[in-house]
Amino acid sequence: MNTNKRLTNWDLLRALSMFLVVVVHIAPQLGSFRGINAGVIVGTGAIICDPIFFCLSGYFALKPLKKSYKDYLFGKALSLLLPIFVYAGLLYTYKVVTGSLQDTNYIRYTSSLVQGGWWFVPALIPYIIIAPVLAKMFEALDDRTCKIALFVTLGIYAWGGLSCAANSLLINSQHITLAAAVSTFQRIIPRSLLGGTYFTFFCLGYFVKRVTPLLDRRETRFIKSIGILFFIFDIVSAYFGFERSDPSFNWVIVTVAIFVAFNGIKLHSQTFSNIIEWTAKRSYSIYLLQYATIELATSVIYNGVLDGGYSTLSWPLRIAT
Repeated sequence: MNTNKRLTNWDLLRALSMFLVVVVHIAPQLGSFRGINAGVIVGTGAIICDPIFFCLSGYFALKPLKKSYKDYLFGKALSLLLPIFVYAGLLYTYKVVTGSLQDTNYIRYTSSLVQGGWWFVPALIPYIIIAPVLAKMFEALDDRTCKIALFVTLGIYAWGGLSCAANSLLINSQHITLAAAVSTFQRIIPRSLLGGTYFTFFCLGYFVKRVTPLLDRRETRFIKSIGILFFIFDIVSAYFGFERSDPSFNWVIVTVAIFVAFNGIKLHSQTFSNIIEWTAKRSYSIYLLQYATIELATSVIYNGVLDGGYSTLSWPLRIAT
């Protein structure tokens, strides 16, 4: 009875995250307001969409196979790889017709997309390939072990984010000895799992799905609270140039908090649910086309309609634009 509600919740999260992808890439246009670089603040806050997408991918991919592994891989290849070549063809044709391509070689153009703006897909493919094996491994764990694993992971990444910022502050304030002490502890106490990749977020998709129903009200409130704090902390760290990993350690705490929060959302309007589902089903298409769309919008709106006068607009109009 609750399955459709839960799926609609995640469709809403997927749709909002895709909107944030667009925000990330258009945020530099915001510029500064009264000496504050709004583009950096908005862009840093919106880029949480990246770990959310990997976590969502793990949420749905890390489950027992209902068909053969061969059929599983074939289905994933169709859903992930085929759209790349289709949309690359569409974008290539558009750019050739408009004369905006210097190198008109289709293969080299597609390669530049996959290695550039479409980096998400090749990064996800290895995780998808081993997802059935991971699912079997994770299913062997009992609930208590999964819950411990989740909270230990949160603690490790919290230490990672805080220690990086502390190290930057100590170095900037010339407290070299204390900075060396923090660096020593960073080598002894791990700051992350599996290094600087999105694999942790992919695996988290399984654990948030498994553990969230086990959380009591106090634990749920605690995770949401630290998620808000680390979200603000991550933006402040980026704005002031503190040491940050890529992906950021802070994103783990924020991502888990977002999933815990969305798990509790109840959607009662069928019309709203249908709109969300329609949008979410097209999130991959939006992801593949958003770069070209922003490029076109920038040309038409910023350089055309506004004739380069965007920077002179008041901040509410700039945000609206």
